[in-house]
Amino acid sequence: MTGDPAERISYDVFALADIRHEKYRDLSDAVDQRLAEFRCHRSAHLQDFARAKVRKWEGHGHSRTYVIVTAREDSIDVAGFFTVGMTALNFENAAPSVRKKLMGDVSMSHTGAYSIAELARADDYSSEQLPGATILDEAKGVIKRARAYVAGRFVVVDARVEVFERLYAPAGFKRVDVASPPIGMDDVEFVTACAVVKDW
Repeated sequence: MTGDPAERISYDVFALADIRHEKYRDLSDAVDQRLAEFRCHRSAHLQDFARAKVRKWEGHGHSRTYVIVTAREDSIDVAGFFTVGMTALNFENAAPSVRKKLMGDVSMSHTGAYSIAELARADDYSSEQLPGATILDEAKGVIKRARAYVAGRFVVVDARVEVFERLYAPAGFKRVDVASPPIGMDDVEFVTACAVVKDW
């Protein structure tokens, strides 16, 4: 654990794509090192993504990863991260009341949406030091800025049921479908949930 377990950490948020420039070389190298060591016992999937897959998804252009960086005595640490991308949203299996609440006066069965694909806090930090809601707020901020340029009504997450209930439902997300779990997590129940960006 870093610092007082009850004290919120101070941090900065960086897009991995933005720190690839030569002038940020030291920061970029330190972030890469911390991601390679990222520990998240709550989710082997998120830990593996940070350690082995984040660069592949960045290079492919499927998503953008943002790191939550905090100071350490001798360097920096990655206390958490999130990824934002695009996806398709299927309303066919949503309850009619949920569909109406989300769609309003414009009805369609499929539409494009922003996606928060990964969201994680490192084991070295408590939920008091870095609440999940704080990481989610940072992801929402990125999406709101993107929406100002390219529009977009919805943001989608696929989450374990308990994470949906604890983190996403209080933030205004509505359950719209049952989701397929990531490879290797076949025994865990996932749901697809959706929120309306303009409601934030």
